[in-house]
Amino acid sequence: MRVSDVPVKPARFVTTYATLHLLRELIRRDFNARFTGSALGLAWAVLQPLSLVALYWFVFTFMIPGGRAGGLGSFYIFFLIAGLIPWLGVNEGLTRSTTAVVDNAAIVRRLPLRSELLVVVPNASAMIFQCVGLVIFLPMVVVQGISLRFLWLLPLALLVQLTLQLGVGFFLAALYVFFRDLTQVIGFVLSILFYLSPILYPVGGRFEKFFFWNPMTPLLGLFRSALLASPLPDAASIVFLLIVASAVFAGGLLFFRRAQPTLVDLI
Repeated sequence: MRVSDVPVKPARFVTTYATLHLLRELIRRDFNARFTGSALGLAWAVLQPLSLVALYWFVFTFMIPGGRAGGLGSFYIFFLIAGLIPWLGVNEGLTRSTTAVVDNAAIVRRLPLRSELLVVVPNASAMIFQCVGLVIFLPMVVVQGISLRFLWLLPLALLVQLTLQLGVGFFLAALYVFFRDLTQVIGFVLSILFYLSPILYPVGGRFEKFFFWNPMTPLLGLFRSALLASPLPDAASIVFLLIVASAVFAGGLLFFRRAQPTLVDLI
């Protein structure tokens, strides 16, 4: 066989494959770093979300039987968990994205890699933990007899969430290199956003129009529709969510890449 007869893969294909392989290795490295030295190792990936779901189920079923919002009754615990699990993914992804570049300064200085992958890694890890929590939660939904006819919406909700997280994460990772107080600020902002999002209570009353401008409202609505067969968010709010997620992702990635040449000098 002549050398000219050997099929050559396009350079773009090789680059994409190498990038995906590197991303997989970085995610594996992130998991190993989190669980190295622990007795149970990767089992914590299941035990952590399982213990959290069990805790909230116990508290809101037995300890606070009267603490049910919006007249949801015994359904409230399912309403709460279906909103809480995505929020935990968002919270972890954004918190760890903020320091992703600085925490990996040695890699950024020594290796010629695309630094935006360092932002993708914590968000991908957070989504994996979130998916484990959702898998644990689904049997509870089935046992309760709740329909799963909208479960096909779950991949869409996860994709939109990841797009939104990455966009914000790119902004935060780049800004943190310049403003090291950002970790305190983002912790405070996320605490406020938790209570201004329909996680603990359904949207309603005189502040309903205010919640429309919070992208978490339609996002959590998609998750609850997928997991609990709740009514779908209205078309306008879904279109708003898709526009915001796309715009934030594109803007965050552009901002990060513009700031990238400066980052190496400052970390």
